[in-house]
Amino acid sequence: MITRDNIIKNSIFTLFEPDRQWEEALSGKAVYIRTFGCAYNFGDSDLLESVLKNLGSVIVTDPGQAEVVVINTCIVIGSTERKMIKEIASYPDHEVYVTGCLPLAMPALLQDMPHVKAIHPDSIHLAAATVPHVHDGVVSVVQIGPGCVGSCRYCITRCARGSIRSIPPEKIYEKITGCARGGAVEIRMAGQDLSAYGHDTGLWTLASLLENIPPLPKTALIRLGMMNPETLKPIARDVARVMKNGQFFSFLHLPVQSGSDRVLDLMGRGYHVADILNIIEIFRAEIPDLTIATDIITGFSGETDRDHEETLSLVRRLLPGMINVTRYSWRPGTGMGRENELPDRIRKNRSRTIIHEMYAMFQKANEKKIGTMMSVTSVEKLRPGSIMARSKRYEGVVIKEDYQLGVSFTVRITGCTPHYLIGERVRD
Repeated sequence: MITRDNIIKNSIFTLFEPDRQWEEALSGKAVYIRTFGCAYNFGDSDLLESVLKNLGSVIVTDPGQAEVVVINTCIVIGSTERKMIKEIASYPDHEVYVTGCLPLAMPALLQDMPHVKAIHPDSIHLAAATVPHVHDGVVSVVQIGPGCVGSCRYCITRCARGSIRSIPPEKIYEKITGCARGGAVEIRMAGQDLSAYGHDTGLWTLASLLENIPPLPKTALIRLGMMNPETLKPIARDVARVMKNGQFFSFLHLPVQSGSDRVLDLMGRGYHVADILNIIEIFRAEIPDLTIATDIITGFSGETDRDHEETLSLVRRLLPGMINVTRYSWRPGTGMGRENELPDRIRKNRSRTIIHEMYAMFQKANEKKIGTMMSVTSVEKLRPGSIMARSKRYEGVVIKEDYQLGVSFTVRITGCTPHYLIGERVRD
């Protein structure tokens, strides 16, 4: 199994230890934080804000007002990596700190930027452990621990974050209840692979963690993050049962990546299509009104036209409500060679085919909801005169009026796009 430990012989991977020198350097300064990537990164940035405020620093929303810029990075694919480098280079007159996956997995990229320093994500957690964290806001992130147990041959995140390190349940419960007290109505439980929780200790599983979450206000719901089918398989029935009986969005993020068993084996995913279908059957039996979100990688090295058609066929069977389609991008250190890479035009065409069909499917499904009544909770101010609300199924409903966030009410669906519904608040 390829792990972060046995790839450090590759010269681009140079592990660095989580020191806390940055605390003194950023103390009392005006700091601008820019975050990219997954919910876990946003959770790290949230903790960093608490630490910096405790040090007397001021968090600013305009980099022009900042003395220091902190960039929380993502390098999941090649284009994102290039975006990160461009972002880092765009602050030549600032003191710049970089955290997230880039300094963990590809520190060599920073060697030509002497004004840039790195913050190890673990050091943020070490500092945050001694600082009171007061959450205020209607959407929050609760982390279950970094890392995963997979060996996927396209994923550089596992090289950066390593093996799963589960946070003890009592600390997770403390954070969840703290977020709810602070007004959170959407609590996003985040990890690289949620269903790998407890694999490192053998003391807990995701199901046992969820089953013992303390009671929350009726307005608060938990959105579970991404779960790898390989680690979800053994606990699917237990997780589905807990979700059905608890305060969770009827939402399952299950990244299938391919509908071809052959490609799944090439990817090192550890499951087959039959496993995916079985998991979906289990969850829909418990939660019939379930929204499925999934991820697809098109054009993986060695993927054939037949493999691509099998992926399309699987997606049609799953009928997801959300989908993220990514063209395969070779990543260093993952154990995948480049000899069978497909031309970018093939990867792009396959991506467009799936996206085109899925968006047509989403539009058709959303049009059927026009005229229906729906209970939602307001979670985000999009712009003046427009807010985003969420249903129990995690459907996004845009309401074109200013309204208090964190409040539940009824809407009538009046329109839609493939990506969201449009609603009008029903007056009492």
